Amino acid sequence: MVHQTTKLKIFLVILFISILSGCYYDNSEELYPSNGCDVLNMSYSNDIIPILTNNGCLGCHNDVATLDLNGYDDIKKYVDNGILIGSIKHNTGFRPMPEGSVKMNQCLIDKIESWINNGAPNN
Repeated sequence: MVHQTTKLKIFLVILFISILSGCYYDNSEELYPSNGCDVLNMSYSNDIIPILTNNGCLGCHNDVATLDLNGYDDIKKYVDNGILIGSIKHNTGFRPMPEGSVKMNQCLIDKIESWINNGAPNN
């Protein structure tokens, strides 16, 4: 009788585990939550300029500054040599921007990086 009780307990434990694992539910939004940062189809005029303006970049980096970001051609020059993304990401070997301040919001950096990765179009 004791042997049958042990077998029954083992059977019930296996049945219980089988039922629980059969109810496993993967929800992709719970597993991979969106950070709410849309980086698709970034536009120079609609996205990048407002980011640079609102974060004070264009206030300091104007036509009288050593590093001029006054217009697409100037900005593209610093995109192509890596200075823009290296500076805003505070990468080693680059002068961290904004100077004397914390790094800009990661979503904004991701937007600029997406624009750069898509060829930094003048759109």
